[in-house]
Amino acid sequence: MKEYAYMQANPQHIIMDMFDGMPDSYNIIAYDGETPVGTIRVVIDGALRLPADQMYDFNQYRMQLIEQAQSQDLPLPLLANSGMFAIDARWRNRRDLFRALFKLSCDIGEVRGVTDIITTANIETLALYKRMGLKALGAQVRHEHISVSMVPMHCTMQQITQWAFGGPRTHSKLTELFSQCYEYLLVSAGTEIFNTADENANEAYLISSGAISITMDTTTEQQDFDLATLTAGELFGESCLFDEQARTVNATAIVNTDLLVLKKKDFWHQVNQDQSYMKVVLQVMEQKLRDVGRRALIYAHASREERLAFFLEQLAKTAQPMLRKPHQRVVRMGGHAFSVISGIKRDESQAFLERQAQAGCIGLTENSIVFYREAR
Repeated sequence: MKEYAYMQANPQHIIMDMFDGMPDSYNIIAYDGETPVGTIRVVIDGALRLPADQMYDFNQYRMQLIEQAQSQDLPLPLLANSGMFAIDARWRNRRDLFRALFKLSCDIGEVRGVTDIITTANIETLALYKRMGLKALGAQVRHEHISVSMVPMHCTMQQITQWAFGGPRTHSKLTELFSQCYEYLLVSAGTEIFNTADENANEAYLISSGAISITMDTTTEQQDFDLATLTAGELFGESCLFDEQARTVNATAIVNTDLLVLKKKDFWHQVNQDQSYMKVVLQVMEQKLRDVGRRALIYAHASREERLAFFLEQLAKTAQPMLRKPHQRVVRMGGHAFSVISGIKRDESQAFLERQAQAGCIGLTENSIVFYREAR
């Protein structure tokens, strides 16, 4: 706001309106350490309507949604508005930050039962909103008090969620476990998530995208011992939810990685609120034990070819449908990352991927693997 002089000078550097005091208003803030670098606000429809309603008359659109729901015998629509969106200039080339803010917005919307999104988009960013799936409801409107032309826009909750998560969102016991954890951690390749010196562990992590290396310190050697490589959809660090022990392993990002964070206090609050939550936790833990057992067999006894095939299969399970070709699924990970994950030298793992591509099983680019078949 300050950068483009949309608001008047404010010595307190605070921008607020009446919606910030409403119970159905959620301010999402992204931090780099202690420094805020991005923000977005989600407001759920209520007695005061939505911030977008002050810029444009959405009543006709609201009535259309209500009539459509009634004609199909569906629940009445619930609208929401995302706004106050801003990212520090130094971070605007980080697409993962941009998308993470909207992922959290979608998490809130899904939990609250939102069906449709309305907003007023700055004419200068109209193309961006169109790429996200929003459509214009009318012509641009000039707002002289902020010297900006705005365009009223709308989309369904399903459409914005599909854009934010790169395709239709899949739900599992793990995503149910993290469904109300409104914290994403975006880390670059090589970033340490935690280590054995962490004596006050209180967070578990779910990999949204990317890969994490789990290692253990050795007493006789200078280098760590590789225990496992985890990819999207896998949980780690969860033992701290149940005990007061220090970490026994190290966790490090292999590539740029998005993590959902589950804090210990939030976990136990949810358990105390809903006893069935613990059943979900136990089911997750049971499945992880099975996966660990299978992974251990692969590490100990599989041939190099079998090991490569196993990790390619694991990646296939985490691949997301492509927006324009939903019958194909993609993982944003190139040959180098696959080599690290499988623990096989780059030339050998690359040759394996190229054989799979020649056989028509996958598509291969420098930064992605496309799967043409469903995961087994």
